[in-house]
Amino acid sequence: MKDQEDEDVTGTIELSGTVLHLKWEHGDVVTESDARALMRRAKILSAGRTLPLLVEMTGLAWIDQGAQKAFAGTWPLTRAALVGTSPVDQTLAHFYAGRHTPVHPTRFFTSLDEAMSWLMEHHHEHGHDQTGAG
Repeated sequence: MKDQEDEDVTGTIELSGTVLHLKWEHGDVVTESDARALMRRAKILSAGRTLPLLVEMTGLAWIDQGAQKAFAGTWPLTRAALVGTSPVDQTLAHFYAGRHTPVHPTRFFTSLDEAMSWLMEHHHEHGHDQTGAG
């Protein structure tokens, strides 16, 4: 059985340096089982570490309610940056963050570079309690 479980999962997640990188294809619709599979994979990739997550939402059609609930659950993350380019991406991101309060800081960006620098800025500080003005 090689990579059997990856085949019917919508979305890919991989480790890029010290950042988990999640992305979808154009027109993807994410279901709860996709979300759970991606989270399982994230845990494996993290190997006990708490890492930042970069989410490329570009082209994503919809995330169903079960998937949103799953994604809002406990990930081993320091923070998550959602990157999208369309108004739909932004609506999805705000809807998600508003309806389910994620456990880790989550921000929406339209630029991949900005998202990465925000993720890395925290990663280098590595303070535990980030309750400064922000």
